[in-house]
Order: sequence, then structure tokens, then C-alpha cells
Amino acid sequence: MFSQNIELIPVSILQMIFACQMIFSAVLIWNLKRYRSLAIFFIFQAILSAMNVLENSYSAKQYYLITPVFTLILGPLLYFFIRSLVNDSTLKGVEKWGHFVLALLALPLTEYTQFIVACGTLSQIIYLSLSFHLLARYHQVSKAVNSDANRYKLTWLVKALIVFTLAIVIDLIRMNLQTITSEFVKGLWYFSCEIVFFSISCYLTFKVIRQPVLFDGMTAYENLDEHQSTENKDAEKTIAIEIFTSIKTDILKKEMFKQPRFSVTDLSQSTGINVKDISWAINLGSKRNFCDYINSLRVEDVKQKLLAGDSSDSSLLEIALTSGFNSKSTFNAAFKKEEGKTPSQFIRMNLKA
Repeated sequence: MFSQNIELIPVSILQMIFACQMIFSAVLIWNLKRYRSLAIFFIFQAILSAMNVLENSYSAKQYYLITPVFTLILGPLLYFFIRSLVNDSTLKGVEKWGHFVLALLALPLTEYTQFIVACGTLSQIIYLSLSFHLLARYHQVSKAVNSDANRYKLTWLVKALIVFTLAIVIDLIRMNLQTITSEFVKGLWYFSCEIVFFSISCYLTFKVIRQPVLFDGMTAYENLDEHQSTENKDAEKTIAIEIFTSIKTDILKKEMFKQPRFSVTDLSQSTGINVKDISWAINLGSKRNFCDYINSLRVEDVKQKLLAGDSSDSSLLEIALTSGFNSKSTFNAAFKKEEGKTPSQFIRMNLKA
């Protein structure tokens, strides 16, 4: 029978487990619309793993290899997941399917395995670069809009993509050194790469099931920093500083910065100044984005309380929370960014008995 001819080598066993786990993960997250692109990516990974098992088997050697073409599909699918996650603008049908043209063109050329795999790896690196750029945009816009932008950070995803990028580069090196490496080294190298890909997929599944808090306004606020320029730059800067001074006075008077989830929209509603002018004025007036500026006011408030001796009655974390910070890690990071030292170091240097 066909099944009796399959060689159950360690990497094939791992790939079968990988395929089952990917199908299970896809089923778990399918109903989460924002993560459906990841579910499709997982299904693709399952199919790829199954095809690898077949092509590594004795029975499949008589068939035409198609898995090299899959390397040209992996990048676009991962990129579409990132686009969906950060709520980027939806691609039209022609725009989306155009990303798979190279894979279709490569179908009759898979006898040139090394060349197709090299092209696929290059494609994955390009799409990973686009994904990193997309995440950078997401974080930048989030910080321009929210004072608590850190809770929207997708650091976990950035780390996963970095590991994935290193893994595909190492895998490409493995492919190109196959002719000069022993069977044992090739097998061990291949197995190790599969372990990494398996681990990344499990990690993504774990993070997605926990449903991290996501920022939805990237496309709505992406052009927030754009402002119609005039030829008179000095006059323009003067206007910006005047608006910034007015905004700062209002924020301090009403202690708006003490709201943990204070946003540029909240500030606009309070002052009557439109969102774009506020962002423009803060960027020019404080030379910071909205998030960093509000956090600088919070840090200053914490410092004043500490120097006034409030630390004797309240813990440092309690003081930070009453000043608008929503977590200890955010407070520590913002304080060190502003002062160049940790809160504990500041206390030791300024509040000695």
C-alpha cells in the first residue's frame, strides 16, 4: 500500500505533527475575523508540511515536485496577516492576487529547485521587510494618537518575525550547501529549521488566542502629522508654538495627562482644536510625539510628588498610577527615557536623608 512506502524519518514525523497542529490552530482562530488571515497562513503551512512528507517519501519520488513553488506563496500570506492585524486598508482583488503571479509562473520551472527556492527565500525576505515597515507605521501612528500607546505595541510579533527571518536565511544557506554536506548534517540542519518554524507557529497561536489589545485607527490617523506648509517657515513655527502653549496650559490646568487612556481625540474635544493641528503643534513645540509628550508631563508630576515627600505615604507605583501611568513597566521606561536614570536611582540621588 501507499502508506507502507512512506519513510517515517524524524523530520517527516515532525512535519506530520506540525500539519495537525496548524489545522488545529486554524480551527481555533477561524471565527476571529481579524486573525482569519493567520488561520489561512496556518492552513497553508499544514498543506506544505504534508507535501514535504510526501515528497520525502519513497513513493512520491516519481511525482513532480511542487513544494519549491510554495516558498513564493509564504511571504505574501504572512504579509496579508500583518496587514489584517494592524487594520491596514483592504487590498482589492486584483491587487491581492497579483502577489501570487510569481508562484504561478514558477510552476513549470520547479525542476530548477535551487533557483526557485532562492527566489522564494528572496521573496520572503522582501515581504518580511514590508511587514516590518507596516508594523513600524502602526507603532508610529499609535504613539501619535494615544498616551498609552505601549499597550498596543506588537513587540511579540516583531520578535517572532525577526526569528523567522533568521530561520529562512539559515534554511537558504542549508539548501545551497546540500551538495557539500553529509547526510547526517543535512538531516540535522533540516530538522532544526523545522523545529524553529514549528515553535514560531505555536508562539503565534498562543499570542493570538490571548487576543492582545490592538489599535484600530492606523489608516484613519496615518496622515496626522501632515500639515499644509507655507513659504514663511518662521511664521509657521510661531503659530505652532502658540497653539502648543495654549494646549499645554489647558492640559496642565485640567490635569488631563492623569487620564490613563488619554488620546489626541480627547484633547481635541476638550480644546476645540482639530486633531491634525494638535499633533502638528505638539510635534513642533515639544519635539516629541503625543505619547512621549504626555508621558513627559506624567514623569514631571511624579518627580514633583517625590521631591515634595509624597513617597513617605505612598509607594512609588501608587504615585505613578495617580499621575496617569497604567503600568509599572510603562512608568519605568518613560522615566528613564526622560531622566536618563531609573526612578530608584532618582530617589537615591535626590532624596538622601
